[in-house]
Parts: sequence; structure tokens; C-alpha cells
Amino acid sequence: MTLFSRKRAKQILDEGAAHQDEAKVDKALSNRQRILDRVQASAKLAPYIDQVKVLFQMLQDYAKGNYREIPWWSIGSISTALLYILLPLDALPDFIPIAGFIDDAVVLKLCLDLVVKDLDQYRLFRRIRDGSAGEPVDASQDGATDAVDTDSTPGKQDQ
Repeated sequence: MTLFSRKRAKQILDEGAAHQDEAKVDKALSNRQRILDRVQASAKLAPYIDQVKVLFQMLQDYAKGNYREIPWWSIGSISTALLYILLPLDALPDFIPIAGFIDDAVVLKLCLDLVVKDLDQYRLFRRIRDGSAGEPVDASQDGATDAVDTDSTPGKQDQ
């Protein structure tokens, strides 16, 4: 039995992107530390911590007007996925042992899969902006890593 499907995750991301506005970006950014804390505290989400940091950096650059080369749908999906992590009573309430963060992980993983090209373009932008076109983005500057590992999936939750 599948507890939470990729189809349902896609529905959540599509609905969130359809109702996206600047306030949602600001809300995600203002809850950055709470979201990062929740990601690190969850065994299902912790493997994605570096990718989440990159998502936040991209949202920050978008909000500041430093980086606008990303489709609005992608910004909406990223904001939705990050804010979904904060919802305690989502599709699978987070207080349910073991299963509680599965839906959060599926939504986040699907978002990463769908925006991987946007993330690659953003990393290239960062390398050029930071003057290190031939080098990976320095993770010590913002907690970002150079690669999003969309092939590694913690557990079997998104099947």
C-alpha cells in the first residue's frame, strides 16, 4: 500500500504554484530556520538538507531581484514544497511515527526532480557571479552544495 503518491505530490505542487505570489516567497524565506530545523530533525528529510539550502539561496536571490531567470511555476513549486514541510496536519500528519514525514519527503523530492534544470542554471549563475566559473559553488558561503542528487532517495516513500 502506498501511503502517499507522487501523483498527489504533483497535485500539491501544481496547486501551490497556481496560487503563488510574492508573499508566499517571503513567508518561506521568513520561516527558513524553522524549515531547516525540521528538515535536519527528520530522518526522511535530512538527506535533502543541502538541496534545501540551495533552494533557499535561490529564493533569496529571486526575492532580492538578483536572479530572475527561473519560471514562475518553479518559484511556486519551491515555495510550496518548503512551506509544506511546516504543515503539521498535512496528508500524513507529522506526529504519526515513521510515516509522518513521508509525504513531506515525497513533495520535496518531486519538487527537486522537477526543478533540477532550474537549479543547474542557478548554480551556473552563482559560479559566474562569484567569479568561480570553473569551480563548484563554495558551500561554506551559504550552506549550498554544487550538485542536487536527485537519484538518491531515502527509503522507498515515493514509489
